Amino acid sequence: NVAYDDFLKLRGILGDNNDPIKIITENGDIESWKQQRLAAIHKKSLPEDWADIGIVFNDPYVVILRDLVEFPGGFRGGYIRLYNRAYLEGGAAGVVTLPVKDGKILLMHNFRHATRAWHWEVPRGFGEPGVAAEVQARAEVREEIGVEVDELVDLGLYFNNTGLEGNPITLFLARITAEPVANPNIGVDQLRWVPIEELEGMIAQAEITDGFTI
Repeated sequence: NVAYDDFLKLRGILGDNNDPIKIITENGDIESWKQQRLAAIHKKSLPEDWADIGIVFNDPYVVILRDLVEFPGGFRGGYIRLYNRAYLEGGAAGVVTLPVKDGKILLMHNFRHATRAWHWEVPRGFGEPGVAAEVQARAEVREEIGVEVDELVDLGLYFNNTGLEGNPITLFLARITAEPVANPNIGVDQLRWVPIEELEGMIAQAEITDGFTI
């Protein structure tokens, strides 16, 4: 459909489509595959929308596409990929900051809804449409630990899950001099300054399980 075609043009998420895994965009090919998929779905009494190709979820924060793709060996199938809306609308997909002061790194003890558990993390957040990564990083530090960043150092891009997410997350080192404070309003109950050796030990002992922080 037109909306799906428009999404494929945003931020180049279709690419030149000459890569090993090709996105099938011809309506006739998509409809043919969908009918075959529906026949298999009906035999198992599964939801018909599992055969949908295009935009399958769309809210203010996340867009999920199911593309019909063809692998080098000729197999075709519907595959999901997820994007943060901000990235599709000209902003950073998300940012992660590593706050540093006096040779130590700041960790937040943060409760996360998705896992229903506490995690030691560094400040991070979704991007905003049209907002550059550096601007968003400063805003996240201000919101989550209540201080201004003195210096940001771009550490490059990180992809959290290359099998599902197309979001290039920008990593930053954030040098601060002010003393941060925990923000219980967002689910943070304590802060902890750790030297790099202790941080490495927490990762090795699985005290830190957040992929962005690692």
